Amino acid sequence: MRHSFLFLLLLNVVLCFAQNKKAPITLDFENEELTVIFDSLSAKTGYFFSYNSDLLPPGNRFTISTKNILIDQFLSQLLVGTGLRYSFFKEQIIINYESPPPVAKRKKLFNISGNVLDQDGEPLIGVNVFLDGTTIGSSTGSEGEYFIDKIPPGNYNLVFSFIGYENGIYNLTENNGGSRIQDHKMILTISELDEIAVVSDRISNEYEDWPLYFTLFKNDLFGTSENARQCTISNPEVINFVFDEQSNKLTAYTSGPLTIVNKAMAYEITYFLESFERKGSDLRYRGQMKFQNNLELTNNTKHAVKSERKRSYLGSWNHFKKSLLSNGLRKDGFRVYETRSIDKVNYKKLKELHEGDILVFKGDHWELEFENYLLVVYNKEKESINFLLDGQSASAIYGDYIDDNKMLKRAPGKQISLLGLLHGPVRIDLNGQVVDKFAISTYGYWSWERLANLVPINYDPKFDNFR
Repeated sequence: MRHSFLFLLLLNVVLCFAQNKKAPITLDFENEELTVIFDSLSAKTGYFFSYNSDLLPPGNRFTISTKNILIDQFLSQLLVGTGLRYSFFKEQIIINYESPPPVAKRKKLFNISGNVLDQDGEPLIGVNVFLDGTTIGSSTGSEGEYFIDKIPPGNYNLVFSFIGYENGIYNLTENNGGSRIQDHKMILTISELDEIAVVSDRISNEYEDWPLYFTLFKNDLFGTSENARQCTISNPEVINFVFDEQSNKLTAYTSGPLTIVNKAMAYEITYFLESFERKGSDLRYRGQMKFQNNLELTNNTKHAVKSERKRSYLGSWNHFKKSLLSNGLRKDGFRVYETRSIDKVNYKKLKELHEGDILVFKGDHWELEFENYLLVVYNKEKESINFLLDGQSASAIYGDYIDDNKMLKRAPGKQISLLGLLHGPVRIDLNGQVVDKFAISTYGYWSWERLANLVPINYDPKFDNFR
């Protein structure tokens, strides 16, 4: 009888353990090491993590927040861009480093297909499926199926987005062409706006404040460049704001994706805002973007749009990253220096750095590392007059030229930007994208140029044919 009781007790423990592993989990980590996150996952799920600590990215910390998500989906989001892969073996989760295949000399296009289901296993129609920051994407059909073809080789974040559901994000790398299959199960989201209504009751009763917050939001999102004047948000009604007077923090939330029209560069951008916070002069926002070309253009307009796209790209942060990774900084017009301060900079007195001084290839990614601040000069285009009139952006490097009216009295010169690393070395994936967008602070010209001057990451000025 005692043996039967013991067997039933063990069976009950095993069943509870298995149920715990398959249950959705809610996790919230801010600036934590992977080891801490793995320990927390073990406590919540019962899985034991097996890994070689030498494989974990040294010094990197991770910020991730999820609600009611399965552990495999959580790990897929957590390990994006790290080069680490996970696998299940009995009661273990094994973490390994996966070296990428060698880059083919010829660019072989590939395609992605799959099916998208809801929590009950039913197909979802009309789900947005796209490669973040590109013009490449599709949507699901009547059976929840999707197909995206003619994708250039590289490293991407594949995004699944649908109103009322958590965004799904998968990192994928492909250099040898062929076909990839990625299915996804959407998880219902808990509306954050229900929680906001409690803390923002004062604001919701003062509707006249909303236009002010919206103006601040647009200026932060678009910037103050010439192109910013031609950017509009077609559905501002999806935006809600919370302003905390004590902390002087403005937070924005959306009930759906923003539809942004950039007439200067003929892009319609679907922007899935994840977070937006402005606290004093500290601005942080992030989201996923899907670009779409506006094809209703005359030949003369197309020429002007192509010129503006190229002008916006040259000298930009994305152009700098591409030049850095291809060992072409000087050829493309960039000069790089290290400086201890962002105030009163004079690059003529600084020692010039080269690609190998700040960039190291790690097999499936690059690491950008430098001391203090990186000062970047682009000498093939002068500063915009609007930049010089924007006292907040220009004062970071031209403080001595600001008068009492916060106007900058200086003739346009070379474009100067500065970079600062917040948490040590920064990972850049094979597609030239920074894995943790909050790991770098920009000052000067790059800080001033924002979404209004942004082109897709798959943009190439040599092949900009509006497709």
